[in-house]
Amino acid sequence: MSFYVRATIIYFLCYLYVRLWICRLLADNAGIRRGVLAATDVLTIALPVTIFFQSDLPYIVKIVLQGAGYSWAAIIACMVPVGLCFEPIRWGIRILGNGLRVPRMKIFAVLCLVSAVVVIGGYINAASPVVREMSFDLSDGNSKAREYRVAVFADLHAGKLMTRDRVGSVVNLVNTLNPDIVLMAGDIIDDHDAEFTGAADELARLKAPLGKYAVLGNHEYYLGSAWARNMLEKQGVRVLNDETAVVDGRFLLAGRNDFAAPMRNGRRKELGAVLPKNNTLPIILLDHTPRNLEEAEKAGVRLQISGHTHNGQLFPFNLIVKKLYEKEYGFYKRGATDYYITCGVGFWGPPLRTSSRPEVLLMKIKI
Repeated sequence: MSFYVRATIIYFLCYLYVRLWICRLLADNAGIRRGVLAATDVLTIALPVTIFFQSDLPYIVKIVLQGAGYSWAAIIACMVPVGLCFEPIRWGIRILGNGLRVPRMKIFAVLCLVSAVVVIGGYINAASPVVREMSFDLSDGNSKAREYRVAVFADLHAGKLMTRDRVGSVVNLVNTLNPDIVLMAGDIIDDHDAEFTGAADELARLKAPLGKYAVLGNHEYYLGSAWARNMLEKQGVRVLNDETAVVDGRFLLAGRNDFAAPMRNGRRKELGAVLPKNNTLPIILLDHTPRNLEEAEKAGVRLQISGHTHNGQLFPFNLIVKKLYEKEYGFYKRGATDYYITCGVGFWGPPLRTSSRPEVLLMKIKI
C-alpha cells in the first residue's frame, strides 16, 4: 500500500470523526446540518481528487481544489485533537448533566470562527517570512579570519501552491541580504509543476559571488533525484550529492544525500566517506533531515544546517516532531559542533503555518 493510499485512509477517518462532531453540534438544526455536511463532504473529496487524478485536471482546477482541500485538511488536523479533548466533558455532561442544556449552535459558531482565524492567520503567516540573524565563530582565534554573510533557507517546496510569485518574493528577500554565498538545505522543489509554472526559474535570480549550493531533500527524491538535480543546476545551483566543495580556500562545504535516497534506488554514504581524509579546513555540513546528529559531532563538523521538520508547520504537529527528533527547531550544540535546524521558508500541503514563522537565515560566519 503506497504512502498516499495510507495517508488518504487516515485522512478520511479523521474527517469522519469531525463529521460526527458536526452532526452532534447541529443535531437541532437539520437544514443547516445538511448544508454544512454537503460542503465539508465536497471539500474532503477535493484533495484526494487532485492527488490521484492530477494529470487529468486542468491546472487552474488543480490549484483551486488543492488550495481549498489542503486548507480544509488543516482544519481537520486541528479539530480532531480538540474533539478528543472534549470527549470526556461530553460524556460527563451526558452522565451527570441532569438536564443541562448545551448551547450546541453557539459552540459550532465559535469553532467556525476559530477555523476561519486559523486559515486566514495561517495563510498570512505562511506568506510573511522573517530574516533571522545569527553569528558563528569558526576561526579558532585566527587573526586573518574573515566574516562571511551566508544566506540559508530550506523547505521552499516550489510547485503548485508555492507559486512563482511566492518563490520570487523569497528570492528578493535573500538578495536584499547581500550574501557572499547561498545555501539551500533541501526540499527546494515540491512537484513537477515548479517547472511548468516557472517557480523554479526564480532561483536563477539569486545573487552570491561565492555561489549557490544545495542538497536534495526527501521531496526531491520522491520526484526523481536526477530530474530535481538537473532542475536546480539549470538555475545555477550546485547540488552536493555526498560531495564536498572548498569555498574561497577557507572552509569545506559538505552536502549529504538524504535518508530518502536509499528508498529511491540511491545511496547515502557514511559521513566519513564523504569528507576528504586530509582536510584541515573547518567543515560546514548541509544535511536535510536532522537525524543521527552525533555523526557530525564525531566527524569534526563545526556547523551542521538542516531543515525538514517545518517545526510541525501546524499546531499541534510541532508537539509531535518535538518528540521525534533530538532537536526539531533552532540552535543546538553537541560538543564542539553547532547545529541549526530551520523551520523552513515555504510550506508543504496546506498553504498555512501556525506553529512558527517561515524564515530565511543570515548567518555571519567568521572563518
